Amino acid sequence: MTSTAATPTTTARATGWGWAGIVAGLAAGASGAILAQGPGTFGDQEVKSGEFIVGAMNPELLIRLGGGLGMVAVVATTVFTLGLARRAAETAPGRTGWVEALRWSSIALLATTAVGVLMRYVAAGGAPGAMDQSMYTTEASATAAVLADQMSTGTYLPALGVMTAAGVLSLRGALLPKAVGIVALVLAGASLVATLAIGLPYSSSLVFPLFAPVAGIAALVRRG
Repeated sequence: MTSTAATPTTTARATGWGWAGIVAGLAAGASGAILAQGPGTFGDQEVKSGEFIVGAMNPELLIRLGGGLGMVAVVATTVFTLGLARRAAETAPGRTGWVEALRWSSIALLATTAVGVLMRYVAAGGAPGAMDQSMYTTEASATAAVLADQMSTGTYLPALGVMTAAGVLSLRGALLPKAVGIVALVLAGASLVATLAIGLPYSSSLVFPLFAPVAGIAALVRRG
């Protein structure tokens, strides 16, 4: 007779990636909050000089702190999406297309968010008070700061694929509770509309920190 009860190993895995989802969402959200540019940088349509942008940048310590939290988010997101993909393969063996979409979206998310963190450290090198500030021209520092702001948030675009696949596999399978699947699809859809309609790919960095903890808590509750 075969038992269907969850084994300790299976429960431990679910607990691990569940907690990772919570950490990923909190770290990503905190990183984005800390790394917001100084007041007034993009406050109006006046063309800003390089000196103004550099002067309005967060100090080097804050950029490094935000970058460190971003790195924590990358590691936690990797554990979270690995667990999500493994769970998807177990619960939806007949939906290989969506399982593969979830897997490859997760790989893309890891690659792009790692680049985003790297850009933050590049910007930190030219920030006020940084050890390498003398190696950067004012224009280079301003360019790095703007690119880091844009890229570190836009790099969460692949998360929309993760959320869409997870939502479908939850509604048509048992990946996550159906309510969580609906939340994932609504958040992903809202960010996609914002990206296509008004050019806000950065909205993906706002919806993923909401989805990951919800999915993580659902995994913990289901295995609890």
